Amino acid sequence: MFEPKRRAEQEPARKNNVIELPRERLEENRRPKYSRWKMLSTVLSFLIVAGMAGTYIYGQVQLAELSDSLGTVTKQLSEDQSVYTQMNMKSEAQTSLEAVENYAADKLGMEKINQKQVKNIALSSGDKTQILLPVKNDGWFSRLLNSVRRFLS
Repeated sequence: MFEPKRRAEQEPARKNNVIELPRERLEENRRPKYSRWKMLSTVLSFLIVAGMAGTYIYGQVQLAELSDSLGTVTKQLSEDQSVYTQMNMKSEAQTSLEAVENYAADKLGMEKINQKQVKNIALSSGDKTQILLPVKNDGWFSRLLNSVRRFLS
């Protein structure tokens, strides 16, 4: 009886973890709602930037392909110019004066001119030329002029 009473073991009291905020702070902490117009402008901006980047990349690819084809064409041009120069030299060698003389002497049996082959021809003294004009019956004055012209020529 005189002993102290035992206390009944009690569970420790739990602390309330709920924090109550005033309405103004509650509105500030809420997740923001996205406006449709803001989302649309953001998506359009992204698409425009992506399109510009894609166009730039496509242009660079086209530029690289054109550079490669230009290099190929330039190489082909230099090769063709070399072939043209070779053919032109062959052509000039075949049509040179010495080649023609050799061909004429070897193949055709011709020989260079010498004094035995030269013959002088004497022509009659004074060559005359005669110009024939069609006869027109214009009158006595034109006939007079024509006769004076013939006399002076």
